[in-house]
Amino acid sequence: MTRTVKLKIYRYDPDTDAKPYMQDVTVELQDSDKMLLDALQRIKSDVDDSLSLRRSCREGVCGSDAMNINGKNGLACTTNLNELTQPIVLRPLPGLPVIRDLIVDMTQFFK
Repeated sequence: MTRTVKLKIYRYDPDTDAKPYMQDVTVELQDSDKMLLDALQRIKSDVDDSLSLRRSCREGVCGSDAMNINGKNGLACTTNLNELTQPIVLRPLPGLPVIRDLIVDMTQFFK
C-alpha cells in the first residue's frame, strides 16, 4: 500500500541559482517508509536526484541529517512522518552557511 506526502523543500545551488527558493514536492511512499529520511531518500531516487542532503547512520547518533523540520530543528532519521503536519516544510539548519539545499557548513563544530 502507498501513501502520498507533500513537502516544501528549501533549494539552493550556488552554481545555478541566483537565490534560494522553496520547491513543492509530492512523493508516493511505501508502508515501510516511516521516517522523514525515508521520504527524502525516496524523493532523491524517484523524483529529483539533484536534491542534496547529508545522511549517514540512520540511528540518530551522528547528526548528519539535522535540518529544520516544520520550524523545529531535528534529525530526519528519527522524525516520524506520522507526527508531521503537511506540507512538511524543510529548511537547512539556521545560523550556518548553506553549501547546497539542505547541506550546511558544519566545520565550526569540528574546530
